[in-house]
Amino acid sequence: MKPIAYKFKIFLDKIIINKPNIKFINSTNCRHENSSKKIKKNLVKQLYSTINWVGCINFIEKQNIFNIIEFTPKNMLKKISQQITKNININSIYNVKTFLLTSKKYKI
Repeated sequence: MKPIAYKFKIFLDKIIINKPNIKFINSTNCRHENSSKKIKKNLVKQLYSTINWVGCINFIEKQNIFNIIEFTPKNMLKKISQQITKNININSIYNVKTFLLTSKKYKI
């Protein structure tokens, strides 16, 4: 995936990402990111790095975060996460219907 990472970086450079109002957790190093520069850098890094999903779920739980919104082609991470912990509610957005349901639920 490294060859496409450069193209993705160029694509992201054209997009404005504001400082998030909600916590953005990076799935490669399991940290909370505030900086749009770091968010972009880590989105690119996720293309070619190992994802530490167990570490992310454990980090999220330690931060007392109980609701997650995942953007995914399927709700695969939701199923994996529920095997790690039952303490977190995960909403998967993978089509227009799930986007509308989630945005209504969280009043986004």
